[in-house]
Amino acid sequence: MSHEFDISQILAALVEPFPSNEVEFKPGATNREKTKALALAYVDSRSYIQRLNLVCPDWQDDYRITMLPDRVVVLCRLTIAGVTRTGDGECLLSSGEDGERTEANAVTSASAQAFKRACVKFGLGAYLYALPQVWCDYDHAKRKIVNPPQLPDWALPAGEWTEKRTQAAVQRVAAEGFVPEPDPVPDPATVPQPEAQVQGDIGDFIVPEAFKKHAGLKLRNIPRSSIEWYAQMDARTPPARALQAAARAFLDKYPA
Repeated sequence: MSHEFDISQILAALVEPFPSNEVEFKPGATNREKTKALALAYVDSRSYIQRLNLVCPDWQDDYRITMLPDRVVVLCRLTIAGVTRTGDGECLLSSGEDGERTEANAVTSASAQAFKRACVKFGLGAYLYALPQVWCDYDHAKRKIVNPPQLPDWALPAGEWTEKRTQAAVQRVAAEGFVPEPDPVPDPATVPQPEAQVQGDIGDFIVPEAFKKHAGLKLRNIPRSSIEWYAQMDARTPPARALQAAARAFLDKYPA
Protein backbone atom coordinates (compact mmCIF):
# COMPACT_ATOMS: atom_id res chain seq x y z
CA MET A 1 0.00 0.00 0.00
CA SER A 2 1.43 3.38 -0.99
CA HIS A 3 2.22 6.21 1.40
CA GLU A 4 -0.19 8.45 -0.56
CA PHE A 5 -3.02 5.97 -0.07
CA ASP A 6 -2.19 5.73 3.64
CA ILE A 7 -2.45 9.48 4.18
CA SER A 8 -5.71 9.66 2.21
CA GLN A 9 -7.23 7.03 4.49
CA ILE A 10 -5.98 8.89 7.55
CA LEU A 11 -7.42 12.20 6.36
CA ALA A 12 -10.77 10.56 5.62
CA ALA A 13 -10.91 9.22 9.19
CA LEU A 14 -9.86 12.53 10.71
CA VAL A 15 -12.60 14.60 9.04
CA GLU A 16 -15.36 12.49 10.61
CA PRO A 17 -17.29 14.65 13.13
CA PHE A 18 -16.85 14.03 16.84
CA PRO A 19 -19.65 12.30 18.78
CA SER A 20 -22.26 14.93 19.62
CA ASN A 21 -21.85 14.40 23.37
CA GLU A 22 -18.24 15.59 23.07
CA VAL A 23 -19.23 18.92 21.50
CA GLU A 24 -19.74 21.76 23.97
CA PHE A 25 -20.53 25.44 23.56
CA LYS A 26 -18.81 28.43 25.11
CA PRO A 27 -19.92 32.07 24.91
CA GLY A 28 -18.45 34.35 22.28
CA ALA A 29 -19.64 37.89 21.69
CA THR A 30 -22.45 39.08 23.97
CA ASN A 31 -25.15 41.69 23.58
CA ARG A 32 -25.02 44.95 25.50
CA GLU A 33 -27.23 43.62 28.30
CA LYS A 34 -25.13 40.44 28.53
CA THR A 35 -28.27 38.32 28.34
CA LYS A 36 -27.42 36.77 24.95
CA ALA A 37 -24.18 35.31 23.60
CA LEU A 38 -22.97 33.67 20.43
CA ALA A 39 -22.59 29.94 21.03
CA LEU A 40 -19.14 28.79 19.91
CA ALA A 41 -18.72 25.03 19.51
CA TYR A 42 -15.58 23.40 20.84
CA VAL A 43 -14.26 19.94 21.72
CA ASP A 44 -11.78 19.17 24.48
CA SER A 45 -8.19 18.52 23.39
CA ARG A 46 -8.38 15.01 24.83
CA SER A 47 -10.91 14.04 22.14
CA TYR A 48 -8.50 15.26 19.44
CA ILE A 49 -5.69 13.20 20.99
CA GLN A 50 -7.97 10.17 21.24
CA ARG A 51 -8.81 10.41 17.52
CA LEU A 52 -5.16 10.80 16.55
CA ASN A 53 -4.17 7.82 18.69
CA LEU A 54 -6.87 5.73 17.03
CA VAL A 55 -6.19 6.75 13.43
CA CYS A 56 -2.43 7.34 13.35
CA PRO A 57 -0.71 6.26 16.59
CA ASP A 58 2.73 7.49 15.46
CA TRP A 59 1.72 11.18 15.26
CA GLN A 60 4.08 13.70 16.82
CA ASP A 61 3.81 17.27 18.08
CA ASP A 62 6.25 19.87 19.35
CA TYR A 63 5.77 23.44 20.58
CA ARG A 64 7.58 26.76 20.52
CA ILE A 65 6.48 29.10 23.32
CA THR A 66 7.03 32.86 23.23
CA MET A 67 6.31 35.04 26.26
CA LEU A 68 5.26 38.62 25.52
CA PRO A 69 4.49 41.37 28.07
CA ASP A 70 0.72 40.91 27.83
CA ARG A 71 0.31 37.41 26.39
CA VAL A 72 1.82 34.04 25.60
CA VAL A 73 2.10 32.85 22.00
CA VAL A 74 2.54 29.19 21.06
CA LEU A 75 3.38 27.55 17.74
CA CYS A 76 2.50 23.84 17.38
CA ARG A 77 4.09 21.59 14.76
CA LEU A 78 1.94 18.49 14.21
CA THR A 79 3.31 15.59 12.14
CA ILE A 80 1.05 12.84 10.80
CA ALA A 81 2.33 10.10 8.45
CA GLY A 82 5.40 12.19 7.67
CA VAL A 83 3.41 15.36 6.86
CA THR A 84 3.91 18.38 9.15
CA ARG A 85 1.48 21.26 9.54
CA THR A 86 1.48 24.11 12.04
CA GLY A 87 -1.01 25.97 14.17
CA ASP A 88 -0.65 29.00 16.39
CA GLY A 89 -2.38 29.94 19.62
CA GLU A 90 -2.24 32.77 22.12
CA CYS A 91 -3.65 33.67 25.50
CA LEU A 92 -3.73 37.00 27.28
CA LEU A 93 -2.04 37.03 30.66
CA SER A 94 -5.00 39.00 32.02
CA SER A 95 -8.53 39.22 30.71
CA GLY A 96 -8.56 43.00 30.44
CA GLU A 97 -12.20 43.09 31.54
CA ASP A 98 -12.99 45.00 34.73
CA GLY A 99 -9.51 44.36 36.05
CA GLU A 100 -10.16 40.65 36.50
CA ARG A 101 -7.52 38.23 37.69
CA THR A 102 -4.47 37.16 35.71
CA GLU A 103 -4.90 34.02 33.60
CA ALA A 104 -3.25 31.20 35.55
CA ASN A 105 -3.08 28.65 32.72
CA ALA A 106 -2.07 30.87 29.82
CA VAL A 107 0.54 28.48 28.40
CA THR A 108 -1.81 25.50 28.59
CA SER A 109 -4.65 27.43 26.94
CA ALA A 110 -2.44 28.79 24.15
CA SER A 111 -0.89 25.35 23.55
CA ALA A 112 -4.32 23.70 23.28
CA GLN A 113 -5.45 26.34 20.82
CA ALA A 114 -2.31 25.92 18.71
CA PHE A 115 -2.67 22.12 18.76
CA LYS A 116 -6.31 22.24 17.63
CA ARG A 117 -5.50 24.69 14.84
CA ALA A 118 -2.79 22.37 13.59
CA CYS A 119 -5.28 19.49 13.70
CA VAL A 120 -7.76 21.52 11.63
CA LYS A 121 -5.21 21.69 8.83
CA PHE A 122 -5.49 17.90 8.62
CA GLY A 123 -9.30 18.16 8.67
CA LEU A 124 -9.77 17.14 12.30
CA GLY A 125 -12.37 19.39 13.89
CA ALA A 126 -12.55 21.65 10.83
CA TYR A 127 -16.33 21.26 10.58
CA LEU A 128 -16.75 23.06 13.93
CA TYR A 129 -15.80 26.32 12.23
CA ALA A 130 -18.62 25.85 9.69
CA LEU A 131 -21.40 25.51 12.26
CA PRO A 132 -24.02 28.28 12.06
CA GLN A 133 -23.59 31.09 14.57
CA VAL A 134 -26.53 31.11 16.95
CA TRP A 135 -27.42 33.63 19.66
CA CYS A 136 -28.43 31.85 22.87
CA ASP A 137 -29.52 32.84 26.36
CA TYR A 138 -26.47 33.62 28.48
CA ASP A 139 -25.83 33.48 32.22
CA HIS A 140 -23.24 36.21 32.71
CA ALA A 141 -22.62 35.31 36.38
CA LYS A 142 -21.72 31.72 35.46
CA ARG A 143 -20.30 32.66 32.02
CA LYS A 144 -22.34 29.86 30.55
CA ILE A 145 -24.62 29.29 27.55
CA VAL A 146 -28.05 28.45 28.96
CA ASN A 147 -29.70 26.74 25.97
CA PRO A 148 -27.01 25.38 23.63
CA PRO A 149 -28.14 24.82 20.02
CA GLN A 150 -28.71 21.45 18.40
CA LEU A 151 -26.10 20.24 15.94
CA PRO A 152 -27.26 20.00 12.30
CA ASP A 153 -27.35 16.54 10.72
CA TRP A 154 -24.22 17.12 8.67
CA ALA A 155 -22.26 17.77 11.90
CA LEU A 156 -23.06 14.31 13.31
CA PRO A 157 -20.92 11.18 12.86
CA ALA A 158 -22.34 8.63 10.43
CA GLY A 159 -23.68 6.31 13.15
CA GLU A 160 -25.58 9.07 14.94
CA TRP A 161 -26.92 10.48 11.68
CA THR A 162 -28.29 7.08 10.65
CA GLU A 163 -29.87 6.51 14.06
CA LYS A 164 -31.50 9.95 14.01
CA ARG A 165 -32.90 9.40 10.52
CA THR A 166 -34.25 6.00 11.51
CA GLN A 167 -36.00 7.40 14.58
CA ALA A 168 -37.44 10.25 12.54
CA ALA A 169 -38.75 7.78 9.95
CA VAL A 170 -40.44 5.67 12.62
CA GLN A 171 -42.08 8.74 14.15
CA ARG A 172 -43.19 9.97 10.73
CA VAL A 173 -44.78 6.63 9.87
CA ALA A 174 -46.67 6.63 13.16
CA ALA A 175 -47.83 10.21 12.61
CA GLU A 176 -49.03 9.49 9.08
CA GLY A 177 -51.69 7.00 10.03
CA PHE A 178 -50.37 3.62 11.09
CA VAL A 179 -52.27 4.10 14.35
CA PRO A 180 -55.98 3.93 13.45
CA GLU A 181 -57.84 7.16 14.08
CA PRO A 182 -60.96 6.88 16.29
CA ASP A 183 -64.28 6.93 14.47
CA PRO A 184 -66.90 7.22 17.23
CA VAL A 185 -69.88 7.76 14.88
CA PRO A 186 -69.23 5.84 11.67
CA ASP A 187 -71.59 6.32 8.73
CA PRO A 188 -72.92 2.84 7.87
CA ALA A 189 -73.29 3.85 4.23
CA THR A 190 -69.60 4.68 3.84
CA VAL A 191 -67.95 2.17 6.18
CA PRO A 192 -66.35 -0.69 4.16
CA GLN A 193 -67.47 -4.07 5.36
CA PRO A 194 -65.06 -7.03 5.32
CA GLU A 195 -67.54 -9.44 3.81
CA ALA A 196 -68.38 -7.19 0.86
CA GLN A 197 -64.77 -6.39 0.11
CA VAL A 198 -63.49 -9.93 0.39
CA GLN A 199 -65.97 -11.32 -2.15
CA GLY A 200 -63.89 -10.14 -5.13
CA ASP A 201 -60.11 -10.28 -5.55
CA ILE A 202 -58.77 -9.39 -2.12
CA GLY A 203 -55.95 -7.44 -3.73
CA ASP A 204 -58.51 -4.89 -4.94
CA PHE A 205 -59.56 -3.98 -1.41
CA ILE A 206 -59.37 -0.19 -0.98
CA VAL A 207 -57.62 1.04 2.18
CA PRO A 208 -60.09 3.18 4.21
CA GLU A 209 -59.63 6.94 4.55
CA ALA A 210 -58.84 6.59 8.27
CA PHE A 211 -55.44 5.16 7.33
CA LYS A 212 -53.90 8.25 5.77
CA LYS A 213 -50.61 6.71 4.68
CA HIS A 214 -52.27 4.33 2.22
CA ALA A 215 -55.83 5.75 2.00
CA GLY A 216 -57.44 5.08 -1.36
CA LEU A 217 -54.82 2.56 -2.48
CA LYS A 218 -55.52 -1.04 -3.39
CA LEU A 219 -54.12 -3.58 -0.99
CA ARG A 220 -52.00 -5.13 -3.75
CA ASN A 221 -50.26 -1.77 -4.28
CA ILE A 222 -48.88 -1.20 -0.78
CA PRO A 223 -45.78 -2.81 0.79
CA ARG A 224 -46.20 -6.30 2.15
CA SER A 225 -44.71 -5.18 5.47
CA SER A 226 -47.58 -2.70 5.83
CA ILE A 227 -50.14 -5.40 5.04
CA GLU A 228 -48.59 -7.59 7.74
CA TRP A 229 -48.81 -4.70 10.17
CA TYR A 230 -52.49 -4.13 9.37
CA ALA A 231 -53.17 -7.83 9.86
CA GLN A 232 -51.79 -7.70 13.42
CA MET A 233 -52.99 -4.24 14.50
CA ASP A 234 -55.40 -3.55 17.35
CA ALA A 235 -58.60 -3.09 15.30
CA ARG A 236 -61.23 -1.25 17.32
CA THR A 237 -63.27 0.59 14.67
CA PRO A 238 -65.27 -0.77 11.73
CA PRO A 239 -62.78 0.57 9.13
CA ALA A 240 -59.90 -0.94 11.08
CA ARG A 241 -61.64 -4.30 11.39
CA ALA A 242 -62.44 -4.27 7.67
CA LEU A 243 -58.83 -3.56 6.78
CA GLN A 244 -57.55 -6.16 9.21
CA ALA A 245 -59.81 -8.85 7.75
CA ALA A 246 -58.75 -7.93 4.21
CA ALA A 247 -55.08 -7.92 5.14
CA ARG A 248 -55.32 -11.36 6.72
CA ALA A 249 -57.19 -12.71 3.72
CA PHE A 250 -54.57 -11.24 1.37
CA LEU A 251 -51.72 -12.86 3.32
CA ASP A 252 -53.53 -16.21 3.26
CA LYS A 253 -54.11 -16.01 -0.48
CA TYR A 254 -50.65 -14.69 -1.34
CA PRO A 255 -48.16 -16.20 1.12
CA ALA A 256 -44.58 -14.89 1.01
